[in-house]
Order: sequence, then structure tokens, then C-alpha cells
Amino acid sequence: METAPVGSSIIRLALPMMLGMIAQMVYNMTDTFFIGQTGDPNMVAGISLTMPLFMISQGFGNIFAVGASSYISRVLGAKNLAEAKHTNAVSFYTTIVFGLVITVALFIFKTPILKLVGTSDVTFRYADDYFSIISAFILFAIVNIALSGQIRSEGATNKAMNGMLLGIVLNIVLDPVFILWFGWGVAGAAWATIIGIIASVVYFVAHFLSKKTMLSIRPADFKPNRIMYAETLKIGIPAALSHIVMTASAIFTNRVAAAYGDFVVAGSGVTMRVASICFTLVMALAMGYQPFAGYNYGAKNFGRLRGGLRITMIYTTVLCCFFTVFFAFFGKFLVYVFIRDAPTVQAGTKLLHAFLWGLPFLGIQMTFMVTYQALGKPMLATIVTMGRQCLVYLPLLFVLNRLWQFNGYIYSQPIADIITTAIAAALSSFVFKEIRGDPVPLPRASA
Repeated sequence: METAPVGSSIIRLALPMMLGMIAQMVYNMTDTFFIGQTGDPNMVAGISLTMPLFMISQGFGNIFAVGASSYISRVLGAKNLAEAKHTNAVSFYTTIVFGLVITVALFIFKTPILKLVGTSDVTFRYADDYFSIISAFILFAIVNIALSGQIRSEGATNKAMNGMLLGIVLNIVLDPVFILWFGWGVAGAAWATIIGIIASVVYFVAHFLSKKTMLSIRPADFKPNRIMYAETLKIGIPAALSHIVMTASAIFTNRVAAAYGDFVVAGSGVTMRVASICFTLVMALAMGYQPFAGYNYGAKNFGRLRGGLRITMIYTTVLCCFFTVFFAFFGKFLVYVFIRDAPTVQAGTKLLHAFLWGLPFLGIQMTFMVTYQALGKPMLATIVTMGRQCLVYLPLLFVLNRLWQFNGYIYSQPIADIITTAIAAALSSFVFKEIRGDPVPLPRASA
């Protein structure tokens, strides 16, 4: 992160993340694929409706996956190893408390939540089966996200990849066994997911207890201070809000889709899985660049930071353009792979082709967002993340759906992506002014 050529540094940091995210993408698709093999679109709709709720775990996990890792990378760049170790340990135990609170809340409000997301009389029982199991073990999902982000903060992206791969392979192996062979349906999908997540958590914990890391989760290193919490939360909360807002927007999207039929909800769910092929890889590339950006910002090496930003933006944009062409030609086939119900395939294909209009702009948007997080700029990061999912998208969804019905519904997201990318680019002027001028010192830790 400090001396190697910028381009190769970004690739070396991002490649393990991208490989891990490819596996994560397969992981996310596996449940939908094997449920789709039952031929029951109501089961697919049930999982699609509850999947946004699973993002809650990523949201709360990201408080420390993104917030803590941003601060850890910066203090490592400033050569403050003790503060990095203490921040990592504090984040780990605080995440556990968060997870327990979320578990209790999900069980108390389970039925109202499932009604809120748009389940029908037909899809409710499938959604309930999946949601109940996931909720019982949501603590592990939250800790899993947090620990993987903290491992990336020291540049050990290969370790983060290995932990993800362990859980993903288990899930892929167990899905057909539980769903098709045992006949457990959506409950089988949930159990396969949870077992994979628990395996990943065990791997990450073992890594942090070993001598192969600069960081720690040992109780003796639990030494909280005001600065570490402030620096973690000012970046982590906006990152968490982005996933929570994403959950809310997905819920509203599903409710709008439900007005056109459960097959449209199922098609939307399949489209989200297919589109995630590109979105996940672009985000992985940007997240691989994040510790590089934070470290060089902390080390006050602004020229190297600017080079990393420029190269990452080129890489992510090229990737987006490739997938735009790929989905244009093979989108229908990819939807068909998941489920062969004709109305669902038709709806999913229309949604995917509409999404392509905004896809070439996502690389720029994601790179700016990750840069703002890495540099400890919570307001800028919040504007971008909230813009895509809430401030821009939701108003467009309701207005365009009212004006043009189904066509308005499917084109609201790509239009929101284009507008949000323009906003993210405009905000970059504030960052460029700083990293071209005098370095801004990091706050000092205090008890």
C-alpha cells in the first residue's frame, strides 16, 4: 500500500476481494437458483420479499466493517499500531451487542415486518419459514460482515476472501441437499446460508486470535476511547444507513411490484441476483482500493492517493461497460436459468434491460462513495449512498410509476443511478481541494 506501483497495488488488493465477491455472488444466487428448480414462483417470491431484511445484518455489520476499517487503515498509515489493535477489539465486542439487540427486535416484530414487505396470503408462509431461521442467527451474519471488513483494513484481502469462500462453498454444497433432497424448501435454503455464515465467523475469529495479524480481538485489547468511537461511527453509520435505506427501498419496490402480480415480484428478485453479478464485482474492486486510500491518506501521501482514485475509476467503468453489453445479449437467458416460468422470465428480462441504462455510470459512483468513506468524509458518503436509494430513487419510483405505470417502475432505478453519479462527481471538488493542499492531521486518541 505504501511503495508498490499504484496500478498493481490496486489489483493486488482488489483481486482477492473480487474473487471472494464472485463466490459471494454465487452464494447469494444459490438459494434462488435451487428454490427456482422447484418450479414454484411463490417460493421464489417468498425469498425475494425477505431478502431485503437480510440486508439489515449487512447494514449494522457495516458500522464496523466500513467505519472501523476506515479508521484502522488511517491509523496504520500513521504508524499507530496500538490504536488499530484497540479499535479492532472494541469493534468486535460492540458488534456482538448490536447483533443481540437486532435478534430480539426481529422476533418481536416478525409478523408486522413480513406484512410490511408485501407478502400475500400465498407467499407469507414461505417468507416466514426463511425469515424465522435467518433472524435466529442474525448475530453471526452481522459479526461476519464486520470481521471481514476489519481484516481488509490491514490489506489482508486474501484472508477476507478465504473466509468468505469457506462459507460460500458450504452453502452451495448444502443448498441442493436441504432444498431438493431433504425437501425442506425455503427453510433448507435458510439453514444452508446460516451454516455457511457460522463457518466464516469461526475462520475470521481464528485469524484474529493468531499471530498472523497486526490487529486483535483479545479481551485485553478492549480499550475504548472517545475518538475511536467517533471516527468509527461517523463513517460507519452512513454506511449502515445505506444498507438500511437499501432495505427500505427494496421493500417499497417490492410493494410496487406486487401491484403487478407475484410473478413480477419473483422476476424482480431474479433480476436483482443477475444484476448483482456486475454490482458485486464493481463494489469489490472499489472496496479493494479502500484500504489503499485510507492508508495513504493517513500517511499523507496524497499524490499516490490521487493516482489510486483515477486508476480505480477507470477499472470500475470498464467493468461496468463490459457487463452492459453482456447483459444486453444474454440477460434473458440468465433469468431463464433461475426459473422457467414464462411470465416471470418476461418480467425479469424487461427489468434487467431497463437497468442497463444506468449501469455504465455505477463504477464512477461506487469509486467516489468508497473514497469518501476511506478518507473519513461521512457527509459526502451519506449524500451518495442516500441519493441512490432514497433521496433520488424513491421519489422517482413513485412519480414515474404513477405517470407511466410498469415502464415508470422499471426505469426509475437507472435514472436514479445517472443522477446520483452526477451528484457524486460534483461533490468530489471538496475532496480534491483537500488532497492537493496541506495534509489534514488525524485526531489523536484519548482515553
